[in-house]
Amino acid sequence: MASIDLPESSAVQDNLKAIKDASRQAADLCKQMLAYSGKGRFVVQNISLNRIVEETTHLLQISISKKAVLRFNLYSALPAIVADATQIRQVIMNLVINASEAIGEKSGVISINTGLTRVDHSYLGGTVLAPELNEGTYVFLEVSDSGCGMTPETQARIFDPFFTTKFAGRGLGLAAVLGIVRGHKGALKIYSEVGRGTTFKLLFPCSSGGEDSIAAISPSKTPWKGTGTVLVVDDEESVRSAAAMMLRKMGYEVALAADGREAIAAFTKEPDRFALVLMDLTMPHVDGEFAFAELRRVRENVRVVLMSGFNEQEAISRFTGKGLASFLQKPFGFEELRQVLQFVFSSQPEI
Repeated sequence: MASIDLPESSAVQDNLKAIKDASRQAADLCKQMLAYSGKGRFVVQNISLNRIVEETTHLLQISISKKAVLRFNLYSALPAIVADATQIRQVIMNLVINASEAIGEKSGVISINTGLTRVDHSYLGGTVLAPELNEGTYVFLEVSDSGCGMTPETQARIFDPFFTTKFAGRGLGLAAVLGIVRGHKGALKIYSEVGRGTTFKLLFPCSSGGEDSIAAISPSKTPWKGTGTVLVVDDEESVRSAAAMMLRKMGYEVALAADGREAIAAFTKEPDRFALVLMDLTMPHVDGEFAFAELRRVRENVRVVLMSGFNEQEAISRFTGKGLASFLQKPFGFEELRQVLQFVFSSQPEI
């Protein structure tokens, strides 16, 4: 919000950008922790693994050692996989950066391959997470390096959180990769030999459908102003104040509630006052699910946008067919909130 209020030429803009970047990195670390626990699937779609690799190429080129060469061998007829594109990008980045560090200061090659493979129980027996998988055809992603390789002792520990053989670790790294693969019902196989390099081969189930189109959020080309009063419900004061600031910037009046109990009381007192309710899912005393039902009982056509740090599929599963207007994933910025509200008030959708 400070960045929006200041002119683009302000010397403070660089500092504000640094604050935003640090905050996003903290959010990304939370996502890595969710990934490690196998609960980090946020936007699951039919995606092309090849497209994700190709989109990540530029980032890969600037992230690796200048002495490492990237080679790609992508199978052109690859089926789609059901996955979160952001997390698959994270997997690719983690594996390639890991490969670059294994090569170190000498010249070397990092190969990224995709393809189809048919596996049986015997092959699956040598993979990580194999007991949950069925025999069949899988899409694979293979990242190989010509680096230092690993001893059996190192291989046994590489998925431990924060384990590293480097002077400075990079966080959850391969532990996050394992969690993401687990969350996508896949498997992982490792080939490594000291002095000969390492290969990580990831298996993902094939999707029965084609690739979905992925809509990107882009800034509005035309000004848009809201009208009326929005009730913001969240037990975190910082979330309430930030959301209120954004909403007032859009033209709304704002009322605040610290939990579902306060929201029900305020809404019951003046049910026709509120154009929309922006409500958190998880709160003490009275949570978002119970509060939503009570608000609908008072005024059936109330617009409620649910916001949560949980993934969308998990968060709204209990609201399907009950009239929820939309969902907003935390953390969100001004533009994400504006687009959701513009969508709600223009089309009046229900989930």
